[in-house]
Amino acid sequence: MDVYKTFSNIMAHEIKANPERARKLLLTAFRGFGFYQKHFPDKKLPASKQYLATVCMDYMLHGFGNPSQAALTSIFMPCEIMQAFDIPCMCAEMFSTYMTGAYSERAFVERAEQEGIPETFCSYHKILVGGAQTGLLSPVHFILNTSLACDANNLTFRYISQKTGTPQFYLDVPYERSEESVSFVADELREMTSFLEKNIGRKLDSDHLRQIIDRSAETTDNLRATIPYRKNRYLGGTLTAELYEALMVHNALGSKEALEYSRRLLEDYKKAPESDGIKIVWMHSNPFWQKCAKDLLNENQKQRIVATELGYDNWIEYDTSDPYRYMASRLVYNPYNGPVQYRIENTLRMARELEADGVVCFCHWGCKETCGASAEIAQTLEANGYPTLILNGDGVDTMNSSEGQTLTRMQAFLEMLREKRS
Repeated sequence: MDVYKTFSNIMAHEIKANPERARKLLLTAFRGFGFYQKHFPDKKLPASKQYLATVCMDYMLHGFGNPSQAALTSIFMPCEIMQAFDIPCMCAEMFSTYMTGAYSERAFVERAEQEGIPETFCSYHKILVGGAQTGLLSPVHFILNTSLACDANNLTFRYISQKTGTPQFYLDVPYERSEESVSFVADELREMTSFLEKNIGRKLDSDHLRQIIDRSAETTDNLRATIPYRKNRYLGGTLTAELYEALMVHNALGSKEALEYSRRLLEDYKKAPESDGIKIVWMHSNPFWQKCAKDLLNENQKQRIVATELGYDNWIEYDTSDPYRYMASRLVYNPYNGPVQYRIENTLRMARELEADGVVCFCHWGCKETCGASAEIAQTLEANGYPTLILNGDGVDTMNSSEGQTLTRMQAFLEMLREKRS
């Protein structure tokens, strides 16, 4: 741990003194860790999760290492169009998660707050803003974001665009679920294609996009096919792997790597041993860095996460005949769009299909949408027979959570679930 603390101190100094040198240090650290992950993987994890860790690091390096060629996006932005143009994408959540993984997030949080960003602002976006303000996050080629699913999306990307002079395309998703809304968003996506064609100087290859869309559909088909196995088989996993999977079904959806991961995951589940451990459906992000949470949930047959909301929000089948309407449907009918009842209904469906013992709703610091709706989430889920823990914490700011409180509440919740079973 002393090595990590030393690196954190070095990064805190370099980010302030020489952001470009700090960026190179981070890239070196990521490349080194990526090499280690690839050649010395965690043997407790199945092959699919080992592959997932390597692929996600490659995605981070591709975007963060080549910012002038990359697009900064929000996590719900359909990225198949960017893949068709060979534009690497890096979402806000990905950038901030990797900064925390490198013990470097505090310098960005402090800088953002010094520049007037409220302390109560979402930590994922606060770290992203701090990265732009310090200069460590070099100007990207494009900023492409949606209004889904939080207020921070509507503020952060516009702010960074104005600060850095980066071209931005904003995708406004109507609150109402309807086919008219799908048509509206599909037209916006076509406008975004024209925006990219104009700025890049070449036309989109529609056949290439068609292939990418087909991969997206097959990927989500494979993930849905894992549901029967998740409810009674044990497959080693971690909180970090849950976040990696969220990346695969959003910004990387349509890629060859996401499809390959889904195929490997399904095969791993088919071969996995049976298990009667406690099964948890997890809502929202998670404190992947927090020791007590890792000790309780990482690679643990006694209790495990069987699905995470930021992954299963996309396990829905849509018509792919029109690529633009397919991508638009994923936004309009996403459980995060509209009233919180849609999220609750989606989680209830997943809990029933997986025969879950309980639900954890993680109230990430600054996420007004989840925190404000947490009481209704818990009340409805519990009324339907699923004990629910409202767990307050921070997904990426390591100075903004209580280890003792998280441990006590998680242990009590798991004990309650065991008693309920017996």
